[in-house]
Amino acid sequence: MVFTGQRSRIWAALCLAVFLGAVISAGGCGSKGASDGAQEEKPRVLTMALVPAEDIEKMIDAFDPTKKYLEKEVGVEIKMFKATDYTAVVEAMRAGKVDVAYFGPMSFVLAAKRANARAIVGGAAEDGKLGTYHSILVTHKDSGLKSIEDVKRRANELTLSFVDPASTSGHVIPRGHMESVGIKVDTDFKETVFAGGHDASILAVQARKSDLGATWEGPYKKAIEAGLVTPEDVFVIWKSDGIPRSPIAVRGDLDEALVKKLQQAFLELPQKDPAAFKQWEEMWENNKGYVTVTNADYDYIRQLAEALGQI
Repeated sequence: MVFTGQRSRIWAALCLAVFLGAVISAGGCGSKGASDGAQEEKPRVLTMALVPAEDIEKMIDAFDPTKKYLEKEVGVEIKMFKATDYTAVVEAMRAGKVDVAYFGPMSFVLAAKRANARAIVGGAAEDGKLGTYHSILVTHKDSGLKSIEDVKRRANELTLSFVDPASTSGHVIPRGHMESVGIKVDTDFKETVFAGGHDASILAVQARKSDLGATWEGPYKKAIEAGLVTPEDVFVIWKSDGIPRSPIAVRGDLDEALVKKLQQAFLELPQKDPAAFKQWEEMWENNKGYVTVTNADYDYIRQLAEALGQI
């Protein structure tokens, strides 16, 4: 059958309309359906950070097997954010550049206030409950210091090394104790410095660059085991009460289903990939496992930081 003139043009237009409708229904030609399908198939990427308690390159290397485990369990790609200091992790989360982070208790308190961070798991002790660790102050044998009373009496002669302003055991806890016994940290010491890491604070004392150094037990024990210091040359003159172990936290607006997957993956890590767990925890806190936590578990740290004017 042959059509001519106006009837031919009408028939061509109808054919074109039917063709375009079929293409759109099939999701072709850059349609919304194709775009949605591509978005659904695209893997989710999460950015994760570790507060640089020690050499950040070594920490990221130690964490790599755990990263791979999380990618498999949660079904996401994880990119690591390389932080220069504790506050950089907090600010990156506030800017939406970090989704998940291993914080220290104090840096988490800052992140909760500034970035709406939410704690999901913390380090567990052998009894399966949230564990604790201890801040310490170390000195060298040539300092002549034996106690906090000696520090108070001779503070104007001494150089004090902290770790980082946002470090719990390397700053807030020892500062709080010294202030509580009448030592005005900001004015009484000859000099106060931030070493940048727990290992650096210990080594500053060993090298006699600092007379007094703040840290926690883990890095001090590792320094002894590695032969970097000896307990006769660099020793503890003060130890704190228990501090709640560090939390893993997420951005407050992260998808809840994704948060639940992350939380479950961390809780099951020691059983599902013990080698990855061991490699990381030997660098981190030597936790025995992980336990579910909430922001309220770190209220003690928040209240102390508020009392000291640190937040």
